[in-house]
Amino acid sequence: MITIRRYSALDTDDLWRIHLLVISEANVEPTHQHYHDILHIPEQYLLNGGEFLVGMDDRGVILAMGGLKILENGKAEIKRLRVHPSYQQKGYGQQILSRLEAKAKELGIRHLILDTLNNQLGAQKLFANNGYQQKGPAIIDGFNVLLYEKVLA
Repeated sequence: MITIRRYSALDTDDLWRIHLLVISEANVEPTHQHYHDILHIPEQYLLNGGEFLVGMDDRGVILAMGGLKILENGKAEIKRLRVHPSYQQKGYGQQILSRLEAKAKELGIRHLILDTLNNQLGAQKLFANNGYQQKGPAIIDGFNVLLYEKVLA
């Protein structure tokens, strides 16, 4: 079990470290410009009404993260859902995703979108198990991804 709280500016280095670990396991260049938002969470997520959560163990070590980026017309995007590789498959990603979905409902969001790399099979399973419908492949910033969407009740 992890404790989930809102992002703090003090978390930035820890989040970047987890990002580098996760993305290197996916065989992606970790410093790609596509990931600049992790270093600008207040501007990218919080200031427009979105959310960014971190999950910590009982020692206060950050093991998981995820963001809700508000779009237009009642839509939002789940982004940067990451779990430290040594702690995956323990339900931490599910806990963050559930909290982000609850926040989206609270904000009146009715439509969630997200994408994941083609080779991130664990993420694909998580999204399918949570009712996200695969909408096909795409290329975003040079990455081969699968697009997903979910209509919230």
